[in-house]
Amino acid sequence: MPAIPQYFLKQWGEPTQRIEADEAVLAQLAPSVPPLLIDYWRHLGFSVFKDGLMSLCNPLEWKPLIDEWLKGTELEQLDVFIPVMKGVYGEFKLFGINYGFRPVLMTLDAGFVGSREYPECPHEVCIKSLFMISPDYFLPSSNTDDFLDVFHRHAPFGPQEMLGYVPALPLGGSRDYAKLQKVDAFAYLSMLRQITGELKGVMEYADIYK
Repeated sequence: MPAIPQYFLKQWGEPTQRIEADEAVLAQLAPSVPPLLIDYWRHLGFSVFKDGLMSLCNPLEWKPLIDEWLKGTELEQLDVFIPVMKGVYGEFKLFGINYGFRPVLMTLDAGFVGSREYPECPHEVCIKSLFMISPDYFLPSSNTDDFLDVFHRHAPFGPQEMLGYVPALPLGGSRDYAKLQKVDAFAYLSMLRQITGELKGVMEYADIYK
């Protein structure tokens, strides 16, 4: 019987846009990823939750873009990463298929957060912890109400859409939520990576002060 992430469903409810995971896609992923992820995708699909606040990623679609962002970073040396979740604000929850690392890529902040300590938990436990996440995680820590106003104004979001600053921050844009617009995530993030310099990584507390 397939595993069902009960805590995840309690926090997120049913998808607002259900996107089934094609069995051909799952068959292509199965040799590379833990079986529990296949079970989760079979049950949840690559669906959209909370009108697009978070979407589950089809790794076959998103991995080339993620690889583009991780190229030359410390993460590239630690593991082979696939994207599991995409937040509407451009953050990706990643999973390392070899060792179970679970960093976060924050594209709009040109950085990533994680740990260089090898996970001690089995892959199945690492995956379960990845799905122990609430909607609040994908909200900014400051001026949350203003962000939600913008989010609801543009919602719903499809699986390939997100909120991006226009103009983009590296092009002189400002972190004013009023400057956020619904954009095509693939096109926006590919463009953003081309104009973003070296990513800042926070892998332990000492890195904050570098």
